[in-house]
Amino acid sequence: MGPNLDAISAAEMPLLATLRLMIAQAQAQANSGLTLTAKHALSRADTRALFDNLVWPDYDKTEVLAVNKVLNEADVMPIETTRLIAQAAKIFRRRERKLLATKVGQDLALEDRSVELFRRLFALVFWRLDLGSLDRVPINGWPQDHVGLVLWCLSAAAREWSSVGDLLPVCTVLDAAAEETAPDFLAFAFEGRILRPLTWFGLLETRRVGEPGSFAWRYVREYRTAPLFDRALAFEAEVSQPTGSRH
Repeated sequence: MGPNLDAISAAEMPLLATLRLMIAQAQAQANSGLTLTAKHALSRADTRALFDNLVWPDYDKTEVLAVNKVLNEADVMPIETTRLIAQAAKIFRRRERKLLATKVGQDLALEDRSVELFRRLFALVFWRLDLGSLDRVPINGWPQDHVGLVLWCLSAAAREWSSVGDLLPVCTVLDAAAEETAPDFLAFAFEGRILRPLTWFGLLETRRVGEPGSFAWRYVREYRTAPLFDRALAFEAEVSQPTGSRH
């Protein structure tokens, strides 16, 4: 992790800010905790309260409300994703039909501990969680199995706005399984498991390029490193020197 990340900048990362909203709402409830459904998702009431205060990259709340008369947790990707990550990080625990903030979670939610919280969540998301479980692309592990290399390559290749197709061949390594996977699946996995999660931490910026006013699927997303990228991440890379005589 980079040595120049400050607590205020870390606290403003979308994932961390949403997590703090969730903890604050859990603590504000009269009987303590967020209410869960029978399938252990957040209740509609809690989902809507969080949705109204949500700020998330490349997430149009107007579009969401246009197609949903009521909001279930599954309809609001940022909230569902934040809850799943928070539970995996033991920041929340479930007790019957309530979701309670743990003591560790409450302590880490303090603004002056935001850098520590970032480090914990960043390592969890990219090295411990299987992000492929969210997209169902039929390729296991890739490209999370070499995420350190991917991040290092992005630090150089994503300085300017670039499409997923431009970044994929220069920032990932194709193993045997990946080479047998359809290119569209690879692009979807690369974006869903690396690029989009990096926007949750504010390390990449994203924009849509396409016909104004068209539906979301008519757009192409582009990405570039955010100013926070270099402050949050640092790399120690050694390039092997060729052996043998030089001509």
